[in-house]
Amino acid sequence: MTLVKVNIENLRSAATSLSTIAENVEELYDTTTSEGRDLKLSTSSLAHVPEHVESLRKESTFLSAKVDWIVLINSDSEGNLPESGEVSYEVNGEDPDTLEEMETALGEAIADLGADIATSDFEKGDPRIETLNKYLDTWGGNKNVNAALFSTLGPDGTLALTEAVGNHVGLAFNVSGSESELAQETLEQLKRGLGIATQQWEPDYAQQFGSDLVDQAQFPDPESPYYRLGNRTESLAYLLYNANGTSNPFILGAAEKMDELQQEANNGGMQNLWNWGVPSRFLPGVIAEADEDWAYDIPAIIMHDLGSHPSASYQFLSADDSRVDYWVGQHAYESHDVSGIAAALDSASTYGPIVAMDRQGTASIAARGLEALANRDDFGVERGKQGVQGAQSLEHILETYMDSLVDTYADSPRRPGNSDLTYNLKAASGEYINNSPWFSKETLDAVLGVVGRDGQALIDFRTAVNNAELNALPKGSTDSTLELVVEAWGAAEGGIANAIGTGAIEAEKSNDEYAQAWIDLAGKPASELAGLAKKYAPAGTAKGVGWASDALISHLQNEASKTWASNASTETERQKAIADEAYSSYIIRLLWAADTAGLNGYQDPNLDLELNGNSIATVQNPDGSYRLITPEEYNSLSEEDKQDANADLDTMARSEDGLGTASTGVKNSFNQHFQERYS
Repeated sequence: MTLVKVNIENLRSAATSLSTIAENVEELYDTTTSEGRDLKLSTSSLAHVPEHVESLRKESTFLSAKVDWIVLINSDSEGNLPESGEVSYEVNGEDPDTLEEMETALGEAIADLGADIATSDFEKGDPRIETLNKYLDTWGGNKNVNAALFSTLGPDGTLALTEAVGNHVGLAFNVSGSESELAQETLEQLKRGLGIATQQWEPDYAQQFGSDLVDQAQFPDPESPYYRLGNRTESLAYLLYNANGTSNPFILGAAEKMDELQQEANNGGMQNLWNWGVPSRFLPGVIAEADEDWAYDIPAIIMHDLGSHPSASYQFLSADDSRVDYWVGQHAYESHDVSGIAAALDSASTYGPIVAMDRQGTASIAARGLEALANRDDFGVERGKQGVQGAQSLEHILETYMDSLVDTYADSPRRPGNSDLTYNLKAASGEYINNSPWFSKETLDAVLGVVGRDGQALIDFRTAVNNAELNALPKGSTDSTLELVVEAWGAAEGGIANAIGTGAIEAEKSNDEYAQAWIDLAGKPASELAGLAKKYAPAGTAKGVGWASDALISHLQNEASKTWASNASTETERQKAIADEAYSSYIIRLLWAADTAGLNGYQDPNLDLELNGNSIATVQNPDGSYRLITPEEYNSLSEEDKQDANADLDTMARSEDGLGTASTGVKNSFNQHFQERYS
């Protein structure tokens, strides 16, 4: 054991000097190299300067970490720190001499402070909380410090320290406002630091830590120095609540342990596994009001975490088919809020890199997940049922697998014989899409009814359908392809309108009110759809946060009743008006799709037709010829010009220049298939 003495001020001064030198050298280097480039002079002799600057910075960081470490290990039992003068410390072995070793030693020292707090009785105004806060503020972003801090604490220590700091929030004990604010800030630092640590650890270690964190929260180890009677589920809830900064392996470990413990509880007849059994110590003071429906329920919290960690979500739900069946279709969430499982399904089944890697697996999760969700007794839009909270996630799944939705409403494919509910789909365009999810009409109807109740989800899905229709005809399509595509989209539009229409909850509300809104949105350009979302979403609503579509629906229904639905008094007239308006907006998108495929009259080499400049819907090419305005150019028009363009595009689509004589057959086919699915 070696006794080492150092002067705190001298160490801090040296660290500051090195940092200042590094800044000055870097500034001079930037100036010199810039002037050299301007004068076309070589600056190759300065090539190694950035390396030296980085070395100076590391030395400065090393000394800063060392002085903070020395000060911390010399603090007294009340957390008072020696900020000046000479202090001493003992070295058992070698003194840390690399930056990583020094940061690790500092993390371990902070963990010792945390352990001291976690194993002490509550003390009002505990000065050690301020000391912990100070160190986490300075070093909270450092990977090595955090990795060492939480590794040293371990899962049980991490939970105990979270609880000990949480006691100062003021729900369990009477504290001042400033003490409560300090505690809340320190809790945020701990959560952020744990996230950084999980990213720094090896994946296997992070996964095990996540698993042990859940296990120790539910069943604390009596041999642990942090042990107390009861569980620490509230601490677990806080650490996992919106844990977006944590790693995928960490969340996977937590989810797998949750599943293991839940299945054991189910088999043993144990209820209320995740209830912490005592009044909350701090959680209500540190969660968002909008999240209160699910933020007290560990499984719901972890499902939300899976929603923000696609890799973990995919691994969790694909590893065992029973997990989709149970967690999506059977588990009784305490608040009946399904936004978490909807988010988990979304991330597991739609994340691009994972879909590309395992199309069949992700499609299967989507198919089995939506079916299990739709079959829940508590899912739906009727009074007392849930689902709207997850509408935006569900919309994204349908948007991702739009071809399956269209195929279901158009052709009603048989249920696959395999258990994964995937099949090889042939789209109306003739394209084969292997490993597509199979959706029953009943599943789609239930899910779309929920989607229609959320304003953002409704607008997002309308935008997605419009885009899909615009791109429904690939190059090389024929007139017969066009006919099949029209039939398919006519059926899809009718099926969607019917499903969203029957999502009108109160019996006294007409189903047509929702259907009319869906059709009215169809004719609006992307810019106007975005404007409606901004107008009708409550103030401060972020993307992903649901909002009821009632006001939006009423606005759109009123618009429709003043325009295209104004003369529809009987049910038959209303249905015909809806079908006519659906086609009226669709034919313009079909005109654009046909233009892409080269099927319009002005593109037929056998016809002596060409576009001219007499329409706002045409654009002059550099060679003097004219082409059809693109959807992007159309969206940039003023509102007045858009109205003129709509009229021109509609006329063109029905004329020889556009779809020509095919337009009559197209309309009849679209209306027939629309009304078959809608009525």
